[in-house]
Amino acid sequence: MNPRLARITEKMKNGQPVVGIFVLLADSSVSEIVGYTGCDFVWIDSEHGMMDRREIYHHVLAAQSAGACAFVRVPGVEYYQIKNTLDMGPDGVIFPFVNTPEIARQAVEACTYPADGGKRGIGPLRAIKYGVDYEPDYLKAAKDEVWKIFQIESMEAVANLEEIAKVPGYQSLFVGPADLGMSMVDVKPEDKGAIIADVQRRVAKLAAENGKFCGSCAGPTKESCHELMGRGVQWMTIGQDVRLISGALTEAIRNIYG
Repeated sequence: MNPRLARITEKMKNGQPVVGIFVLLADSSVSEIVGYTGCDFVWIDSEHGMMDRREIYHHVLAAQSAGACAFVRVPGVEYYQIKNTLDMGPDGVIFPFVNTPEIARQAVEACTYPADGGKRGIGPLRAIKYGVDYEPDYLKAAKDEVWKIFQIESMEAVANLEEIAKVPGYQSLFVGPADLGMSMVDVKPEDKGAIIADVQRRVAKLAAENGKFCGSCAGPTKESCHELMGRGVQWMTIGQDVRLISGALTEAIRNIYG
């Protein structure tokens, strides 16, 4: 296992929270800053983020150079959509809306070479340090060197939780509370929080039973992180770059003119 993943794995096994933030802005210096602050990972968001391939690549470099894991959220599970991202050498790939075990299997196949039953094309580039590492060794180990992370963020996914959790070849489940809440179309807003908390507990339990990790979203406080840890969640996002900036500036302006 690469040293960045080894470090966060050890923290989770020791009961310590593993934290990071969503990064949507295109400038890769944002990911570098996140790493330098002591965050464990950068969630590089190419699903909602304002970045192209080159910018994703620079974010991966910046996060890792600053000591953080680079997790890239991709738009879908089609192998041709994400092989370029894999070849950049990220530490993990996050798949949104993994609603069925079939989608989960597609995600694993997209990250796995044919020798291990997948569809990934050969051309690892930065993943083998541009040829410094021995490519055949990487091809044998690649399935374990990049985390595959399934997002559980709909009631359809909740209905299929047990089957999704049993799919081989991934490393973590992640509960996305925002979209999960949006999918509860017949639930009163005031009731959604309790349901989301229950889903987090269920996902964490199933992840543990299958030898996997569990992540979700927390607020940027110790109390919020430990509340999630009490539900079995081990790693968590604690903010989003654009909201952290806008929130801090809004508060500063209020203080100045208030």
